[in-house]
Amino acid sequence: MSQTEESTAETQHEGGIGAVAGTFGLRGDLFAAQLVNFLLVLFVLWRFAYKPIIRMLEEREAKIAKSVNDADAIEKRVADLENERRDVLATARKEAQEIVVQAVQLSDTRKTEMVDAAKREVERVVEKSKQQLVVEREAMLREVRKDIVDIAMKAAARIVHNGVDEKKSQSLAEEVVRKMT
Repeated sequence: MSQTEESTAETQHEGGIGAVAGTFGLRGDLFAAQLVNFLLVLFVLWRFAYKPIIRMLEEREAKIAKSVNDADAIEKRVADLENERRDVLATARKEAQEIVVQAVQLSDTRKTEMVDAAKREVERVVEKSKQQLVVEREAMLREVRKDIVDIAMKAAARIVHNGVDEKKSQSLAEEVVRKMT
């Protein structure tokens, strides 16, 4: 048997797999070496590339989850601060309104007190003026009476001095009154 016959016999002996592998140019020993190389490269990549990448991705995922949680917490805190700010503003507005109301009430009270004080002062001044007018009137009446008495005395003295004529006494009295006024 020749070599070609032997290889044909072997290929037939191996069955259909060898024939198909031979058709594609595959050799078993080369295939086994490539398979070992592939598995070796796969192990090295798995060990030194894939695991660190996976670990790095997991760490990054954890950081992202933490950042999301922190962002949620910050957002909640901002919402709480906004509510607190609204409450403080509402309280401040309420207190300011109360202060304004108190100021208005105090102003009204002060205004009423000032008006009452002014009325009392006006009444006091009016009363004092009335009393002063009464005093001045009485003084004026005394002076007028004194002047009338003086006039009457002077008129009587002239009448007595010039005679008792009624017509003459009338004209003398009128003359004395004209001179006095």
